[in-house]
Amino acid sequence: MDVRFLATFLEVSKTRHFGKAAENLYLTQSAISARIRLLEEYFNTSLFIRNRNSIQLTTAGEKLIPFAESLSSTLADARKALNEAEVEYLVCGATPNACELFLNESLVQMNVNFPGLSLRAEMLNVEQLSRQLHERVIDFAFTTEPLKSDDVENVPIDSAMLGLYSTDANNVAEALQNYVHIEWNPKISESLYQLFPAARRATFKTGSLSIATNYIRSKGGSVVLTESLAERLNDMHRITRVEALNSLCITTYLVFLKGINNSLLSELISFFKSEN
Repeated sequence: MDVRFLATFLEVSKTRHFGKAAENLYLTQSAISARIRLLEEYFNTSLFIRNRNSIQLTTAGEKLIPFAESLSSTLADARKALNEAEVEYLVCGATPNACELFLNESLVQMNVNFPGLSLRAEMLNVEQLSRQLHERVIDFAFTTEPLKSDDVENVPIDSAMLGLYSTDANNVAEALQNYVHIEWNPKISESLYQLFPAARRATFKTGSLSIATNYIRSKGGSVVLTESLAERLNDMHRITRVEALNSLCITTYLVFLKGINNSLLSELISFFKSEN
């Protein structure tokens, strides 16, 4: 559980008002509500009674206060003892496929170029990622599908051509007889179906790259991948390219809210823009 959520809980319990707590913590009211909701989900109990003009602590909320104060105090002491005043903290979100395609390798770049950065990463689907970004639970994210929001900037930072690969087929017709379909995003899926109508009758369909590759490792078959992903898979199971799909590519996007007021986040975004 993120200690910032406990700090938010303490501020709301002190002010008894979500709006005032948001002002004091320099957050939006929706971000405050989101953190309290996540705390309540974590503890599986209601912490506040919401009335029209005020809020009150529940019995569980009253019991949580001393623990939250103790944890917050302990963390402050730990930061002081470890001289963590210079450590800067950001939360990153990523869809599973964006993690496989980009985040895992980019973590090394971030560690090298931002040695003072303390990073926390969360695996989220597109809907969760968008909600938590708007509620400022996460600071930035990576996704293979751009977010549809006027408040969000989608920056393409990596792109790779796709190809049809197989463990046992020599041509497209044979490959599609035992085809595993990765739902990279709706646009790519529709393009693949137009290129190969038989792909609609895939042996197995999944939105997860890791599940698809594990399936191929176990049972063999054909799948649409990038060249680098196929090379990784080839270490475990012989796989060859049946056909290059030069008209199709998968793009990874760096997404973040417009109007950034965090200097470290701005530097990180500038770094990725310049590198890719």
